[in-house]
Amino acid sequence: MGFGQDVIYIYICIAVLVLILVLILTGRIHQKKAAERMEELKKDIDELSSNSLEYKYNKASAFSKSNTDIMDKVNEITPQYKKCFEGIEACKKEQADTEAQLKHGKYKKNMEAMDHLEVSVQETDERIRLVGKTLDRILEKETKTREFANALKERFRNVKTVYTDNRMSFYTSKIYFDSRLQEIENDFSGFEEWMNASEFDKAREEGEKIAHEVDILSSQIAACPGLYEKAKAIIPQAMTEVMEHVEESEADGINFDYINVENRLNENKEALDLAIKKLDAGSIAAANDDLNEIADEVLKLQDEIAKEQNAVKEINEGFSSDIETIKETETELQEIKTLYAGIKDRFGLEDWSQRFTLSDEQIVDLKEAADLINNQLKKKDLPRVDIINYYHEFHEDTQGFRQQIQEMKQRLVGASSDEERAKKQLVKLELILNEVRLNAATHQLPNVSSQFEKDIKQGERLIQRVQVVLSHSPLDVKSLNADLQDAIDFVYKLYNNAKNLIGVAVMVENAIVFGNRFRSSYPSMDSDLTRAELCFQNGEYTRALKIAIQAIENVHPGVYEKLIARKDPAVMNQD
Repeated sequence: MGFGQDVIYIYICIAVLVLILVLILTGRIHQKKAAERMEELKKDIDELSSNSLEYKYNKASAFSKSNTDIMDKVNEITPQYKKCFEGIEACKKEQADTEAQLKHGKYKKNMEAMDHLEVSVQETDERIRLVGKTLDRILEKETKTREFANALKERFRNVKTVYTDNRMSFYTSKIYFDSRLQEIENDFSGFEEWMNASEFDKAREEGEKIAHEVDILSSQIAACPGLYEKAKAIIPQAMTEVMEHVEESEADGINFDYINVENRLNENKEALDLAIKKLDAGSIAAANDDLNEIADEVLKLQDEIAKEQNAVKEINEGFSSDIETIKETETELQEIKTLYAGIKDRFGLEDWSQRFTLSDEQIVDLKEAADLINNQLKKKDLPRVDIINYYHEFHEDTQGFRQQIQEMKQRLVGASSDEERAKKQLVKLELILNEVRLNAATHQLPNVSSQFEKDIKQGERLIQRVQVVLSHSPLDVKSLNADLQDAIDFVYKLYNNAKNLIGVAVMVENAIVFGNRFRSSYPSMDSDLTRAELCFQNGEYTRALKIAIQAIENVHPGVYEKLIARKDPAVMNQD
């Protein structure tokens, strides 16, 4: 029993020791956890203390002295601003009290104190955020004005850099631009004074003026080098080219006195000098207007010279040709009159006497117009551009009249050509009929010669019908062409049919002749050739040819193909 009690006692001691150790460890864990949380809270409180409220509030207070609208807002936010710092101090005091409690090791009370401190920190942080946001809105005018100023300064620096990099291209106007750049820099100094005095409205107003001046200066700097190039190079070169064209053209006999080129160029040169002086003085817009006007005047002068040159060229190249056209047309008109007199009755043409009278009058009118133009061309002081429109009318009338005469001629020639064509065709048709008649008589094909004779007579009747139409006067051209076409269609068709039929018949005869040598040796050959001869006598030439060729192929394969390919009768003599 004593031993058992001792064991129980030992176990109890061990349990107590374990419990003590657990309590000690738990306390330390709680202490460490509380210390860590306290450390986080201290960091949050430090962040609260490092806010920028005081800087913003002092800045807003300073601005409010010059801006009544800001002053009202600052006064309105001041109580909340003070509460922010009161809250920070309260958090710091509460932090100290909580840290003191930690030393006593009362974990539950410590955690409750830290919970309360955390709420205080959050409330103070939210209040600081809201006050800071309100101060940012109060300072927004200064911020936007400063951002506007910075962007404007950057733009001004870019404009100045462009000018500095190309300063030699500004010639004498450098004095003006140097001065303007300095004036704008002085304006920026005035702008900064208003900013320093917290007069943001006035600063903004001054900035808008500077921005306007920078816009003007930027456009002037962008335009000036190009305007100098236009004034010193492009326009003078154009004037020189104008004078060179005038001198070259005058050497070719073209007169430009009416254009007054030299005086107009001198006036433009004087205007150009004045425009350059305006550029030098910085009157860029006015100089640009003057240069555009001068350029337009030079282009106008070039256009007038070109029109005169083109008019001279067109008249010189075309007038003599038109005169020759009138002469040729007059000759053709006389030929037409002669041709008409010879064929009017033959073709039953309408009366053209009125048409010929009008044509004669047109010839006279064209000759008078040509004389008028020629007299105007003899006047050296008369601009060719004043003649060109009248010449265009003359040229169009000349070409139109020539076309009219050619159409008259084509009609007459066409009428007579139909008759000539018909006569030539009749000769060809008669020759073809003779060839068909000769081939039919030569070969004397059974059951075919009689049909050929009928067809030949039909062809002769069609030819005779065309000859009858030709014999009548006035000639009926429409009937002539219709009957002639019928005759052509029939005779050519007859010729082709006869040629094909006779060709087949000749091939049958040749095949039978070739196969005769094998009749005694091949009974089948004798039988097939007999059948081919019967078909031939009945006029079935195609069938006869097939039978004869097949009979030959059965004995000598390929021989007849060789005969056809070479068209050589000697093949027929092959054994």
